[in-house]
Amino acid sequence: MNAYIERLMRALTNPNVYPHHPDSVQVVQTHISIVFLSGAYVYKIKKPLSLGFLDFTTLDKRKFFCQQEVDLNSRFSKDIYIGVTTIYESAAGVINLIGDGREIEYAVLMKIIPEDKILRNALALNLVDELIIDKVAAAIRAYHSGATGGPQISVFGTPEVIAQNVMENFYQTEDFIGETISAETFQCIKRQSLGFMEKNHDTLEERVKAGNIRDCHGDLHLDHVVLFDQIMLVDCIEFNDRFRYSDCLADIAFLLMDLDFSGYPAFSNRVLGQYLLGCSDDNTRDLLRFYKVYRAYVRGKVNSFTLKESEIDTKERIRAASIASNYFKLARAYFESAPEPTLVIMCGLMGSGKSFLATKLAMRLGVELIRSDVARKDSFSLAHSNHRLDNYGEGIYTRASSERIYRMMFDEAAMRLKRRENVIIDASFGKRVNRMTAVNLAKEHNTQFLLIYCEAPDDMIHSRLDKRVKQNKDPSDGRWELFEQQKADFEILDLEEKCGYVKYIPDIDISEFLTRITRQISFGIEITKI
Repeated sequence: MNAYIERLMRALTNPNVYPHHPDSVQVVQTHISIVFLSGAYVYKIKKPLSLGFLDFTTLDKRKFFCQQEVDLNSRFSKDIYIGVTTIYESAAGVINLIGDGREIEYAVLMKIIPEDKILRNALALNLVDELIIDKVAAAIRAYHSGATGGPQISVFGTPEVIAQNVMENFYQTEDFIGETISAETFQCIKRQSLGFMEKNHDTLEERVKAGNIRDCHGDLHLDHVVLFDQIMLVDCIEFNDRFRYSDCLADIAFLLMDLDFSGYPAFSNRVLGQYLLGCSDDNTRDLLRFYKVYRAYVRGKVNSFTLKESEIDTKERIRAASIASNYFKLARAYFESAPEPTLVIMCGLMGSGKSFLATKLAMRLGVELIRSDVARKDSFSLAHSNHRLDNYGEGIYTRASSERIYRMMFDEAAMRLKRRENVIIDASFGKRVNRMTAVNLAKEHNTQFLLIYCEAPDDMIHSRLDKRVKQNKDPSDGRWELFEQQKADFEILDLEEKCGYVKYIPDIDISEFLTRITRQISFGIEITKI
């Protein structure tokens, strides 16, 4: 970090510099910007650097691109971007925002967006449903329909320019081979990308002639979608027209890819379906796959660039390298055959969190959960809210009844696996015989198998079970007075079973855990470090 930037950051982290006097100032860095979160407002300055695809090296250029950012993003948003503000230095050398002295820097001034209104955060907080996803898809379709086109823009969608963009990615990532991308993956993606462009040259030209090349967003990932009553977009590409002028499919492909990467393939598929309503082009999905590869590769590249920034600490460098590597893996996965379906079984004691986890995983994968608590109530013609206070192993919970429920669930799972669908069975799976039946079922149908074992401290389970009984909303009849008996009856996983399982405990970040699981099931990206 150069001395000028260090001095600017020291000044702008002081709340007293700001005319609205925030209580505190937080700083967030990207590879091209420094963002100051100051209460209700955001000040964003551009780093004085040149990366080939952008040039912020002079003050005039930074001022120009700040104004570009405000103007271009105002197409997709309302009352978020306020304007460009000037940063001054007084005769005494004091940096300020009140107009004292000479102009030394410029910043984009924005209203702060509530964290839970940003799509990525809203997903993590379980605030997103299919209705919201449909609104996002419709909004982007409308933005694309109204986006500017014309000959000067269309040229950026020609096969020649697309090839230039793709090859630029490979040139700029050669230094990272062996660090964030393997030589084999690099060559595979390069070979497949160039082969696709050669084979689909005429299709790409037809997209240009049909007017599908528009002035789009260019950086349409989850952090840039805002869930206000009217869906808005922020942070479009302002520094290079070549990255913003593109096929509309290349633009939406970024969001689809990021939903995949973040572990929401079902939402990705739903956005795609809503966005393409009424579209009958047979080549659309192949083009989208190509553009998803391109977008994933760009994100891998951008995160790799972080490794060259001296101001980034070791922990952040390791994290950036891991993220970059996973983006490159996803890019390659798009070019490969989809993995075989997976039979997932949830395993653990009552109150261990398995049903909660299973429900979230089913939503991400877009599958209907097979749950023993529901199957049991259905088999006895009981309402799901009808709670039975039977003793352990009695009433509707006899061993014979439980064996029948497992057979019913396995029969249902078999039908779905035969249709090549992913399957999740949520039950205690306390008996090894039932776990082995599930393993054999997966083998019989030539599918993958994953056992997720959930574990929690007894005191936490006690609290969860008491809360569940009081809320009376869950179909489970599990309660604390039965816990010790179930625990004593539970057959612990042996070494052979632990070869094909992952373990979830409350200390693990649930969103990250689910993302890793979903990537493995949907794209064959190996689970690491769970």
